[in-house]
Amino acid sequence: MNNLLLFLLAVGLGFVTAIPIGGSQIEMAKRVLSGQRWAAAMVILGSVSSDILYGIVAVFGIAPFMDTPWVLAAFNAVGALVLWVLAFVTVRESRRPSGIDWQHPSLKKKRVAYVTGFSLAASNPPMILIWLLGVTLAKQFGLASPFTPGVKALYIAGGALGLAGYLSILGMVMHRIRRSIPVHALGKVYFWLGIALFVLSFYFVYGAGKYFLRAA
Repeated sequence: MNNLLLFLLAVGLGFVTAIPIGGSQIEMAKRVLSGQRWAAAMVILGSVSSDILYGIVAVFGIAPFMDTPWVLAAFNAVGALVLWVLAFVTVRESRRPSGIDWQHPSLKKKRVAYVTGFSLAASNPPMILIWLLGVTLAKQFGLASPFTPGVKALYIAGGALGLAGYLSILGMVMHRIRRSIPVHALGKVYFWLGIALFVLSFYFVYGAGKYFLRAA
């Protein structure tokens, strides 16, 4: 049961992590809106591949240190800051979605699209921190004890599914609305998603505060 809950937690984390507008989303959207659905899918695949590599580095190389209480508290504190930044960026972008050049000529080659998605995601090392924040949550909920190699692989698979799931859903929505709904309508969606990220940050504030209050 714990493994299933851990997997679902990882899926949710991956889904939420993919929400803020970034290079991968924009490149995928450009291809979708210009009718290049397979090229858009390769952007998603490239992006998720890079994120999986970051997940392997984080979970198998860094996660063992998360058993130390002060390290766990520090990641909670940093996690809150990261979520505040993501919330700010998401809300800011919600005010000018029409500024994105959706009609820019898109690359049709699938190989180029894959490399584009991989490169954009690889330029985001803080993704390692996101993976570790998930480990923090899992440990707080008692879902990562013991955190065996098999459980780690399950966690990474769930995160990858969440990341790919959001980008795929976004791509399908963009494909359906490209001729019927103005792009600025997405602004309201991203605004409330940004608010959700901000609210989520207080869970990490609580986790960090609990440790520092005990230490005091």
